[in-house]
Amino acid sequence: MFVELASFLQEVTYKYIGCELSNLQVSQFCHFGDLLLDWNQRLNLTRITDPHEVILKHFIDSMVLAKFISGASFLDLGTGAGFPGVPLKILRPDLEIVLMDSLKKRLNFLDMVIETLDLRGIQTFHARAEDFGRDVRYRGHFDTVSSRAVARLPVLLEYALPVLKVKGLFIAAKGSQVADELIESQKALKLLGGIVESIEHFNLGEGAEHRAVVLIRKITETPSQYPRQAGTPTKDPISYFKMNKS
Repeated sequence: MFVELASFLQEVTYKYIGCELSNLQVSQFCHFGDLLLDWNQRLNLTRITDPHEVILKHFIDSMVLAKFISGASFLDLGTGAGFPGVPLKILRPDLEIVLMDSLKKRLNFLDMVIETLDLRGIQTFHARAEDFGRDVRYRGHFDTVSSRAVARLPVLLEYALPVLKVKGLFIAAKGSQVADELIESQKALKLLGGIVESIEHFNLGEGAEHRAVVLIRKITETPSQYPRQAGTPTKDPISYFKMNKS
């Protein structure tokens, strides 16, 4: 199915990412798309099922983040069906990528994708984000962490900053509510050791969601009590509003 859209994939990649895909990369993307829609019938991996939209709203939307990545070690936090991690690995084979998710069935799918596409230097990890952030193997480990459509920014900060190296970068792919989320995140940034470096805005054309990419640099070590126990960050976010009330 996706092989019929190979020229479209190449065109939009050049238009939005500014690079030409090799024949191998095109083949890997097409195979990934076919596997995604096949397994989606059983696992409900994505609500986007039109192949053109999969290319724009999943593949391109993931690859746009490549220009912000620093360093070699990359964590896709709450990877879901493999976005942005798998497209980034296809685009940037040099990256060492961990795909983390709390749902084992999704990771079983991604393990199959990794093997089928013969991707090297990429692995899955089954954990809740809070538990992952306290794992001594990964705390302070990653050069870059990204997350796409997982939670609001104050919650994401508590998940992401503990596993970043100092001077590492958290790339938060957000939507139109980014201004509100940034206001909510002021206390979390201060407590967890991050600062907002910049916000990049883009749109992938008609029908695509407005995308705001928030780039957050970790400047100091995150206190050892964060992340809190599983479930606490979502139930009781580190909130700017609560800070004002206290």
